[in-house]
Amino acid sequence: MTRDTLIRLRNFVLLLIVQALIFSRIHLFGYATACVFIVFIIKLPRHTTKNEVLIWSFLFGLGVDIFCNTPGLNAAATTLLGLVRNPLLAAFTQKGMPDDFIPGVKSLTWSRYLVYSLLCTSIYFTALFTLELFTVANPLTLLASITASTILTTLFTIVIEFFSGNR
Repeated sequence: MTRDTLIRLRNFVLLLIVQALIFSRIHLFGYATACVFIVFIIKLPRHTTKNEVLIWSFLFGLGVDIFCNTPGLNAAATTLLGLVRNPLLAAFTQKGMPDDFIPGVKSLTWSRYLVYSLLCTSIYFTALFTLELFTVANPLTLLASITASTILTTLFTIVIEFFSGNR
């Protein structure tokens, strides 16, 4: 195994444990839930192939589903996020950037990284809450959950970015 793969495995396990033990139990005002584990998917290097992104995304979602007793919801939502991640990242990168960069503030600038992470997070939560509620009978509750969770998770994403830098 390469050094990058071992680092990814370590980050995978750490974020999965933190999500399962801490963040999955936080539900602010009954609407906002923080899902910091999607930072792993958002920050995968640009050169990561579509198949690798989909496999990592599915495994992360499956791991969260197993620990949080949500049968397949996170696996489906993270797989969707993995599917749209590369085209979204391509929309925010400048021409001539190297293929081996990691999405972050140093490579994308604050504004681009913020919009990129907001879009990724909102796609994930839209899929997750639509599958969870499996109805649009109460669209205000759905919209409140998506918006509040997107904002909360994006705040944690920015905090993680601020403290970790672009490694």
